[in-house]
Amino acid sequence: MKKSSLYLALLLSCFPAAVFAIEMPHTEHQPPAQHDYTNIQQINAALTVENATAKATIPGAKVSSGYMKIINNSDKAITLTGATTAIAKHTEFHRMFMRDSKMAMRKVDALEIPAKGSVTLASNGYHLMFMGVKNALKADQVITVRMQQADGEQFDVQLLVMPLKKH
Repeated sequence: MKKSSLYLALLLSCFPAAVFAIEMPHTEHQPPAQHDYTNIQQINAALTVENATAKATIPGAKVSSGYMKIINNSDKAITLTGATTAIAKHTEFHRMFMRDSKMAMRKVDALEIPAKGSVTLASNGYHLMFMGVKNALKADQVITVRMQQADGEQFDVQLLVMPLKKH
């Protein structure tokens, strides 16, 4: 009897703390309100970028990747020839493809967005590759990538860093 009363008292003493912990708001995965990230970024009259994201990095990793949909609303094709960001030493356009039944990746020198069309940068095709990442990319961080067009024009895109997926 004494053991069960002690056990019950211990259980009840922990219960309010458990309720308190459940009611506490969990803000670890909420994007901070102070950044300017939005899912749809109107770059100019010709270009719109949607759902621009980057992958968070695991500790010690020096590479990451970026994804987005780039929409060309103009009557002529737009060619992207490069990208840079302060978070990495090098940024390149890459393309995933199958070689001998294995996935392979290769640098792409230019990326053409067709007139009145779009290009999607995704993990299984074209994407941005950040190499020599200087500091770990953490979920909900916003990074800026500057895109270079063939005509010399440049524009900035905000990418929201997404949390690592648990497998």
